[in-house]
Amino acid sequence: MKRLIFILLVGICLFNVSKAQTNTYYCEIKGAEKEISSGLNIVFDLGTGPVYGVWSNLKDNQKMVDQNGKEIKFNSMVDAGNYMSSKGWKFLQAYSSTYSSDCIIHWIFTKEAATIEEAMQGIETKETFKKKHKK
Repeated sequence: MKRLIFILLVGICLFNVSKAQTNTYYCEIKGAEKEISSGLNIVFDLGTGPVYGVWSNLKDNQKMVDQNGKEIKFNSMVDAGNYMSSKGWKFLQAYSSTYSSDCIIHWIFTKEAATIEEAMQGIETKETFKKKHKK
């Protein structure tokens, strides 16, 4: 009986230690109407790359890519949100703003993890893909 109690106490302590070592990481998905075509221009800000102007100097660095570096196209904010949810991220908040008369939709997601690398497991932006596969 004493051995069982000891094992349970050790298990509880280990659980509390591992839980205490997690951090909350944030991702902001921004969507704005495309200038020429219909649909949304959707980008992801995980705080891992350089910050660009809201849209003008964005390039493609904040767009998601697959394991081959090919851009993942999202049909809507919900599509992008479902993608993040499938990777273990939790929806936190949505709001909108304007920039140069353009309406920008913001969705905030969070994920508990020990490191940003752990939080980003299974997802990659063009920026992080370029850094990882630099020759």
